[in-house]
This record gives sequence, structure tokens and C-alpha cells, in this order.
Amino acid sequence: MTLKHQYNITINKYDGTLSLISDLARLIDRKYAKIFHSVVVHGSVATNEVIPYSDFDGLLIVRDEFINSKPLQKFKIESMKLILKFDPLQHHGWFQIKESDLKNYPENYLPVSTLKHSKLIYPSKENVEYNLKFSEEIDYKSGLRAMLNQFEKRNQNNWKPSNTYELKSILSQIMLMPCLYYSAINNKGIFKRESFDAVKHHFTAQEWEPIVVASQLRKDWNNNFSKFQLVLLKIPHPLLRKIIKKFGAPKINLATQNMLNSEFYSNLNMLIKKIKTDIQ
Repeated sequence: MTLKHQYNITINKYDGTLSLISDLARLIDRKYAKIFHSVVVHGSVATNEVIPYSDFDGLLIVRDEFINSKPLQKFKIESMKLILKFDPLQHHGWFQIKESDLKNYPENYLPVSTLKHSKLIYPSKENVEYNLKFSEEIDYKSGLRAMLNQFEKRNQNNWKPSNTYELKSILSQIMLMPCLYYSAINNKGIFKRESFDAVKHHFTAQEWEPIVVASQLRKDWNNNFSKFQLVLLKIPHPLLRKIIKKFGAPKINLATQNMLNSEFYSNLNMLIKKIKTDIQ
């Protein structure tokens, strides 16, 4: 595959006050420095826009020889203990690439438009410069199609989120749709926050309404955990967490249930059909 594009980017040191980031940096420095080229945080944590809904988005750039190593797996478990203290409903793990991927950067996995808003966790220096190279032909559609197919399958099975863990996961997917849609029709990435205004005009009010509802629920999010639920939801063990996130998360409150009515799901289906038509 011929590499056509090149992008030079400087990631500056994290300049916020969130204790999670300093805790992660200390963990890496103390035990895991040798396995990473660098580690960055992106999303609301990086831009200092943390709200109660916020989760943690971080990218590991792993030295190639450690990509399938036990130390890397141990780091993920140890770091997840810290991440779950920040967000007990964390619904995904670390983003991850190999150091060699910088020479064939997976732009459709984590767009440069997102990476350039990130902040450096490791190494402990003021900034790191990346000279990224990536292919001329990038598939921006397959990931979006997979998400849309998942939503359609849920609809066929009349599946609805049963607790706040499942709800947060679904809302996050819905709010990612404008970003993925923009990339699919324009063949380039965009920062998630900027994607809403960039694509809204493509949709009717009904089609866009699920984005409005999801955004409002994000804004009004309130983590109402019992002490017992907090203890359970902070357990990082992967197998146990599959059970805990199903049965240990708080139930969805009545006001939210009323917003997620039949009209919401009908409009969501229209949104999905519109996107699938547009990206054919």
C-alpha cells in the first residue's frame, strides 16, 4: 500500500487538574514506562470540559515488542482501577496502536482531528512530536455501518437499555453518529464537537431529534449510585464486570424513561435509515 499523506502534530503535556491523569502518569513511570512510546488523553478530559457524564478516552502507543505482552495486560487492569474511580460506568477500554502504526496511521480509528486536541500523559515532558503517515485510501464507512447494523438488530429484538450503564453506552453511540457520518460522506475526519453543526442540515427535525435528546440527557446526567453499587462498579476484573454492568448499575429514572419513548425510537430508526442511504 502506497502511503500518500503525512501530518506533523505536536501533543502538549496535560495541563488540567484531574487527579486521574497524575495517577496514571505515576503508574506508568513507576512500573510500565518501558512498554510505551507515549500515552495521551483525548476527549473532554483533554479539553478540560469534564461533566458528570464524562468518561475517559486515552490512547496507548505501545512499543511493538510489547503489543501482546503480559505487562501490557497488567497495566490495563491496574489503570482501569483508576479509571473506574473517575467513571464507574466506563464502557470502553483504552484506544491502542503500535509504535510502528505511526508510519501507517489508522486515521479511521482515531482521526487526526481528534488527536490534535489530545494531551500528553507520558512521557513526562512538555510535548511530543509525531510525524504521522497514512494511506490515501481510508475506509470511513465500515465502522459506521457496523454500528447502524447493531442498532437495527436491537430494534428487531425490541431491545431497550435496562440500566444506566447500558443507557450511557447507547447515548454515546448516538452522539458519535454525526462525527462518523461526516467522515463517511466527506472522506475525512472531524473533531466530534464540531460534527454536530457540520451535518445537522442533512437531516429533518425528526431524524435529528435522537441527537437532541441524547445531548440533553448527557447535559443533565446525574450519577446516582448507592454505596454498594459504587463498590461493585469499581471492580476492574473483565469477567466480573460483565455481570456487574448488567446487574449492578442504577436503574434508569422515570424522567429519562419518559424521554426514551416510542417516538424517540421511531425517530432513531429514521435517522439510521437516512444515514445508511446517504453512505451507500
